[in-house]
Amino acid sequence: MCCPAPGFDDSSGSDSSDKTAVLQGDQETLARELKKAKEQEACLIIIRGTPQGHRFFLTQGEMTIGRDPSVEITVADQSISRKHAQITKKNEKVLLTDLGSSNGTFVNDKKITPSSPVTLAKEDMIKLGNSILKFLPAGELEILFYGNLGSAAHTDPLTHIYNKGYLLEALEAEFKRAKALHTPFSVLFFDLDHFKKVNDTYGHDCGDYVLKEFTRMIRNQHLRPKDVFARYGGEEFVILLGNTEGTAAVDVGEKIRAAVQNHAFIYEGKQLTITTSVGAAELKPETDSFQSFLKTADQALYAAKAGGRNRVVLTS
Repeated sequence: MCCPAPGFDDSSGSDSSDKTAVLQGDQETLARELKKAKEQEACLIIIRGTPQGHRFFLTQGEMTIGRDPSVEITVADQSISRKHAQITKKNEKVLLTDLGSSNGTFVNDKKITPSSPVTLAKEDMIKLGNSILKFLPAGELEILFYGNLGSAAHTDPLTHIYNKGYLLEALEAEFKRAKALHTPFSVLFFDLDHFKKVNDTYGHDCGDYVLKEFTRMIRNQHLRPKDVFARYGGEEFVILLGNTEGTAAVDVGEKIRAAVQNHAFIYEGKQLTITTSVGAAELKPETDSFQSFLKTADQALYAAKAGGRNRVVLTS
């Protein structure tokens, strides 16, 4: 079982005046953030690609996107053309035009042509080569929450997904966003069952293979572009599911659980039996911190393991 994330506080106080003060402080903080958000330009955020989480503010009337270092929006991806697409601001509209790129420009999985610019809408997903950028109009609160998510140090070296540090930053950002906008938000907490036995029986190289194969399968088959998938530590993983209610999160968890059980994990000619337990938590109005939210998912994971493993449990 995992140790609580830094900042977990199991204590519970009964002083209602203290609780009121905290709520007032949160409202004041939110008011300041809303005011700051209104001053922000529209931006593109790298959801998948390098540098992950980086924001490109659309401060000019015309800006070119490509891998060439000389363009205004440079994305380090060899599958992107040097000058791939162009952003044009007209009044309050933001237009995206493909510049005859080799691999095409897609908005929400629909290919656009050089002769037909597309007007971008909030949270449109722009696919350029292997990279995906998210569009946010000017003044969106969410722009602020992506401010500190761009460090290359946030990648787990073994599995090449996010590490715990990035996870906690992203969780805090998504928690604030969901609270402020009153949108659903869920978390899935995974643990590979009897993983120590795999290491003890076949060696740590085999264990590393299982971890990498597990993450590869989930990353390639079970994630939406905006989902955050991270290694929490050891054989524990977390997926953040924005705009997702608890029942839908359970469906995602169950699909992954079944896929893991049925997947052929083959190491040095031997097929391994690998299963995973999953804890699911849905953000509730009374949840007061992102730490306690993650702890709720951890408790659901504990219940899944205590109930026999290889199952999904949603907190009540």
